[in-house]
Amino acid sequence: MVAAAAALALAGAAPAQPAMTAGDLAQLCGGSDHVSVNACRIYILGVTQGIAVGLRLAAAKSRGSRACVPPGISAEDLEETLKQKLAALDPPSQQRDAAGFIGAALAAAFPCGEGRR
Repeated sequence: MVAAAAALALAGAAPAQPAMTAGDLAQLCGGSDHVSVNACRIYILGVTQGIAVGLRLAAAKSRGSRACVPPGISAEDLEETLKQKLAALDPPSQQRDAAGFIGAALAAAFPCGEGRR
């Protein structure tokens, strides 16, 4: 769910309802078990990196490198799309920034075309 939320934020797609509310995040970040602590940290990092990538894309004003993720896409479909791209990475590409990689992978899988924003 964390990756899906970050990917949606990165791609600019707005789900009908938030994938995670601020209350959900407060509950998750209030947990003391290692899963909650790690999920909280990863969620915050993912959103932060998503914002940074989004700002870089906006500054570049590069229509061809922007993703138009379908609004109703499931977290499972996003995960599968990214796992396929990750499996095809060559060793030098494995050193790329993960947030930038996700943005590029989503742009390749869901390119913006005529009539899509």
